[in-house]
Amino acid sequence: MSWSWSSSSSRWPRGPRPTLFASDRNPHEIRGYAVISRGPLVTWPFDVSVYAGLVLVFFGHAWLARGAPDARRKHTIYLLAGLLTLWVALETPVDTISDRYLDSVHMLQHVLLAFVAPPLLLLGLSRAMAARLVRVPGVRVLTEPVQAQVIAAAVMIAWHAPPLYDATLSNEGLHVVEHLMFIASGVVLYWPIIEATSAQARWQMSPGAKLVYMLLATLPQDGVALALIFSRVPFYEYYTHVPRLIAGFTALIDQTVAGAVLMIVGKVTLAVAALVVFFRWFGAEQAADRGIESKLGVR
Repeated sequence: MSWSWSSSSSRWPRGPRPTLFASDRNPHEIRGYAVISRGPLVTWPFDVSVYAGLVLVFFGHAWLARGAPDARRKHTIYLLAGLLTLWVALETPVDTISDRYLDSVHMLQHVLLAFVAPPLLLLGLSRAMAARLVRVPGVRVLTEPVQAQVIAAAVMIAWHAPPLYDATLSNEGLHVVEHLMFIASGVVLYWPIIEATSAQARWQMSPGAKLVYMLLATLPQDGVALALIFSRVPFYEYYTHVPRLIAGFTALIDQTVAGAVLMIVGKVTLAVAALVVFFRWFGAEQAADRGIESKLGVR
């Protein structure tokens, strides 16, 4: 195990990238932060700003929970699951491989940031905690259903446009902004769906409206995914120069897999949320029917 620091100027220039083997290029030379390296494919980044952000969110959650009578252990467990998801996306070889070799892994990283971590973080809020958080200026406005859909769609489409996507891979500051926007847009998107946070919205959606909302939420990611899957040329110039880890696994095939990851894996949490909403709706209808029948004396 070894530690090293590299400057932010160590981004690879345009043209051929380093080959797979450590002897051909120092595997530590990635992105301007310390790394722990055990080999070219298992290089663990160590970005102090990521850990600082995770700690800040954890203590922010503790501060919200302190004045919330309905805060429970389950909320802390959900929060930790969300933070763990962010850590896996940003501080494991997922980040290294996505930056150096595979667009498909890069897309998996985006899915973790935008579609997996946000609902877990929101499930970490009780109603009282969400009510405190919504007092922050701008939170209520940005998390209303219509605004949430527009923001999430704009972020998804804009950051996957080839010029911006390639730019993030050669500009570390821009890459950080992209990741933060994916997380924020995911929080905004899921806010009207999660029970505790949706209770704070001015526009209270019925269960049926929530199902339609979630269906609409899949359209932007499907649009991006279909473009990646059916394109006959690679969209992202950066990944045409990186080393091929698997013989025959071309940049175009990698891009197709990336589209499939976005389309399939990106829907998992929305599908789970839709099932929860549907079965709660169905259960409430059944309970209401039984209540009516009992009042009428029907057995």
